[in-house]
Amino acid sequence: MSDKPLLAVDLLALRWGDMDALGHLNNTLYFRFFEQARVEWLEHHGWRVSPDAGQGPVLASTACQFRQPLHYPATVRVETWVERLGNSSFTLGHRLCPADQPEQIAAEGEAVLVWVDYASGASQPLPERLRAQLREVVR
Repeated sequence: MSDKPLLAVDLLALRWGDMDALGHLNNTLYFRFFEQARVEWLEHHGWRVSPDAGQGPVLASTACQFRQPLHYPATVRVETWVERLGNSSFTLGHRLCPADQPEQIAAEGEAVLVWVDYASGASQPLPERLRAQLREVVR
């Protein structure tokens, strides 16, 4: 478990179609669950992820370390925390585990998000309100 305070905890149901030919959660879905947790947190806090917003986050890099497979049926717990807060970017840590066994880590990952002007593609300083929201949970 991370010693960092959690930014968000999401519970997401696995679907039958999420499984691969070996009968476990397809590796691409781990990234989708991490993404869903990030986007829901941002939008819940007033940061619409849309080109119409003018500015917003763009995924600069992402990684995942797979620890153990997940199988249908199950509900997964996605934990998200702030790893690093920069001038125009921030890094989020993610953990995925069975909701009923949070000590059984299925995967850990991270995502680096850069704040950009969507029209120009140029990075921008993080908005002060977003910085304050993220800073609340940074140690």
